[in-house]
Amino acid sequence: MERRPPLATVAGLAAIVICVALAGVAYAYYPRAFSPAANWISDLGDTLLSPRGSIFFRIDMVCVGVVLVGFFAGLVSWHRGQRPIFKAFLALGQFSGLVAAAALVMTGIYSENDHAAHALWVTVLFIAMASAVWFIGWAPVWHPRLPQRIPYVAWAACAADLVAIIAHRHWLEWLAVGLLLCFVAAVALGTWSMTPGGVAPRH
Repeated sequence: MERRPPLATVAGLAAIVICVALAGVAYAYYPRAFSPAANWISDLGDTLLSPRGSIFFRIDMVCVGVVLVGFFAGLVSWHRGQRPIFKAFLALGQFSGLVAAAALVMTGIYSENDHAAHALWVTVLFIAMASAVWFIGWAPVWHPRLPQRIPYVAWAACAADLVAIIAHRHWLEWLAVGLLLCFVAAVALGTWSMTPGGVAPRH
């Protein structure tokens, strides 16, 4: 009998769908020109720039943050039968991911209008997410059943994340977020590939 997809798979894919869908609604309500070259993603949640659409983006951040808690917590299934170093790296990645998820919720609560609070939580989000992606990205090195493409996606996302923090350019933030979503998708599908009846891993 085919098993249900694991928590990390369901939560990871749900986070991507929710993120893109609600951001799309917020974009549709944005009243002026909007471009990755000139706008931060958070502009969609600015109540002054987008009085009607900002609520959708803020709800998006809160919902995705909550769902990502399930995603990172669900990676506990990777621990079974693994060596201590693997468990240590993964535990650090999960903890950092949970911090990032909480920070994401806070970016929805404190919109771009609350500049100081929003900037603080965005910084926490990007640093914590970079740490999570870095540590989790090492997992397939020690876990032969995980797809070996995950580290490449993880380290590309981590690099883009860190460069976006340092360079502080609009388009770099968009690139980093796009790669982070790809990382979540790769981990979600990689987790599914480990379950009996799941998708076959590609190395």
